[in-house]
Amino acid sequence: MNPISTYWTWTTGSTEVTLDVGLDWRKSYLITGYLTLTQGDDRAHVYIATVCTLHGDQELCGLRDVGDDFGLSVTEFVSSATSVTIKLRTQGGAHRAEGVVYEL
Repeated sequence: MNPISTYWTWTTGSTEVTLDVGLDWRKSYLITGYLTLTQGDDRAHVYIATVCTLHGDQELCGLRDVGDDFGLSVTEFVSSATSVTIKLRTQGGAHRAEGVVYEL
C-alpha cells in the first residue's frame, strides 16, 4: 500500500465540509477516515458521499449522501473510480476528521 493523499477537515457548529480526491480509474484504492476530535455531546459523521467510476466512455457518479447514520469512521476499497468525495457532517460542537487514501 502506498499512501497518495492525506486529509484533515474540521468544523464548528452544524455544517458540512467536503473534500474531492481525484483517482486513477486503472488502480484500486483504500479510503480511510476517522473522527479524531469531538467536543461536546453533539454528533459528527465522516463518510464517502460520492464515488465516480468509469464505465466504457461514460463517467458515472453514485451519490451516497443520504440518511442520518452518524458513524465514527470510514474504511472502504474502491476500484475503477475517477474520484471520491469525502464528507464531514456535524450537528453542533467542534469536530475534526482525518484520513489517508492508499493506492493498492
